Amino acid sequence: MQKNQERSISREIFSGLYAPAPLAVRADGRGFKKLLEGKGKPYDIDFAHSMVRVTESVFSDSGLAPSLAFTFSDEVSLIYMKTPLAGRVEKIDSLVAGYLSAALSLEQGRLVSMDCRTIPLCREQIIRYLAERQDETWRNHIFSYGFYMLRKDGLNPAMAMERLRGLSGPQIHELVFQKGINLAKTPAWERRGVMVYRKEGKLESDWNLPLYSSVEGSIFLKKILGINSIKF
Repeated sequence: MQKNQERSISREIFSGLYAPAPLAVRADGRGFKKLLEGKGKPYDIDFAHSMVRVTESVFSDSGLAPSLAFTFSDEVSLIYMKTPLAGRVEKIDSLVAGYLSAALSLEQGRLVSMDCRTIPLCREQIIRYLAERQDETWRNHIFSYGFYMLRKDGLNPAMAMERLRGLSGPQIHELVFQKGINLAKTPAWERRGVMVYRKEGKLESDWNLPLYSSVEGSIFLKKILGINSIKF
């Protein structure tokens, strides 16, 4: 019996994997395509509010409170300036994914699941990481509107996806503009995401974010994270 236990323990090759702070923990919806397509439009404000409420609950109810969180579509990035769960990567990934899956399932009234990965960062990389995720928010924004414009034109999902694969971001932007929608004028939360953080002890959800890659955005993030000495 003891020998079997020793063999089992020896196979847990990732249990000793640790990641010191600062770090990002990013969770994504698994198999959310049908869930989001079922909304029948590029962005659904009710789903966005669900994602923000779930993100807020990470701060208040999970015991895994980060320094800040950034969410768009079905993605959540948690930024930790202090190491959670002693930095044990398996614990961080499993508990964050499990908590978010359960919380969002309750929000949606149906079973959904999230996957998760831990990303170690240097202090100098934190703002760049968030800027890259916000860039992905914009790319997702363009693609989502392009997809639904083509669906409105009568293309089925497979045909719409195939058409978009052959177009660049600016070309999709122009396609949508020709349909009467200026993507630069859509709600800020669609283009730039939503941030959740604590301000003077109170939980804040900012739906009108600056560009993180701008001077204004860099100052905004540094103030929240307490890293004013870092240059972007």
